Amino acid sequence: MSSSSHGQLWSSSFVMLAIGNLLMATGFYFLIPTLPVYVVEVLHAKTSDVGYILAAYTVSALIIRPFTGIALDTWGRKWIYLVALLVFTLTILLYPLILTFSLLLVLRFFHGFSWGVTTTAGMTVVVDVIPPQKRGRGIGYFGISFTLAMAIAPVLALLILEAWGYFPMFYIAALFSFCGLLMVLFVRYPLFQPRREKTRITWKRFIEPKGVPISIPMALFGVTYGGVVSFITLYDKELGLAQAGAFFLILAGGVFISRLFAGQIFDRYGPTSLMIGGFVVTITGLLFLGMLLNLTGFLIAAGLIGMGAGILMPTLQTMVNNVVTVYRRGAANATLITAFDLGIGLGSLGLGYLSEWIGFDGMYLVCMGIMVVAVIHYFGHVREFYIKNVRRET
Repeated sequence: MSSSSHGQLWSSSFVMLAIGNLLMATGFYFLIPTLPVYVVEVLHAKTSDVGYILAAYTVSALIIRPFTGIALDTWGRKWIYLVALLVFTLTILLYPLILTFSLLLVLRFFHGFSWGVTTTAGMTVVVDVIPPQKRGRGIGYFGISFTLAMAIAPVLALLILEAWGYFPMFYIAALFSFCGLLMVLFVRYPLFQPRREKTRITWKRFIEPKGVPISIPMALFGVTYGGVVSFITLYDKELGLAQAGAFFLILAGGVFISRLFAGQIFDRYGPTSLMIGGFVVTITGLLFLGMLLNLTGFLIAAGLIGMGAGILMPTLQTMVNNVVTVYRRGAANATLITAFDLGIGLGSLGLGYLSEWIGFDGMYLVCMGIMVVAVIHYFGHVREFYIKNVRRET
């Protein structure tokens, strides 16, 4: 199997994958701001129970991603992707039927399975259709679909919720996801020819060894990012700014802007200059959050951390795909995304306890220290590892 023919990035398949992913992610992000309110107002659960709803989704996605990697590398991409996206869409339609918190917890757990498969498969498919020499650019542009969904969907969902209520909001979320499925039905999936030789089921089938060193900076960034997205609203209230919405909007803007140019720089100059820039803006943004306790520092930090996310995440994803063969892309992407999810989960949990001891400002300074560790690991090991293992024709 080869990547997109004729070296064309903006092929019809790439465009349909990006639009399909945008629509699917929009359906997903419809639930992020509305489901916690639904849990409290409709199911009459405690506010503290909201965390379990978020955790159930993350845990199931973590469990399924390694198995998804094996399946993608064994049986191909197309039908795994399409079936997972269909299940993801149908599951959204079940939310209005749930009448108890316990059942919702079970539904979220199984919904996380389809999310884990869909996102892992989608990221693997798009690498298949991107020409190798334009991989950095293509992954960066594709990631913008997640960014746009993250910026637009919450606002749209809240407007629909206020105008029509919960049930129409769920149905419209499912409609967005279904339209995404229709888009990717027409993608020209590269022919996948699995290896003929049989391989034993070992831990290396679940985790790509070459992806582990590159995934460590992603996990460390995930810890930091989890601390930002999980606690920034509470920090905003503590500071008395009432600008959490603006923070997330500027954060998404930073991701969008940096993704526009990061891929081109990668394809021309490689990852190191990008990683330096991504580390610098992220660490500076965390420093502003921890030290400059006013509206200016708060909003500047949002833009800087967003730019850091828009640089570091696609750069590391391109790197991990460049060190493996086509037969290991599924496992490589699963390894990287699992590391990020694990980082977010640990960050949301561990930093929450830490903030009770040293405050949110101190917590973000600790996050800055975590990113310094990521810098040391990257330049102490990952950079040289990548140079030695990068495949010139992947």
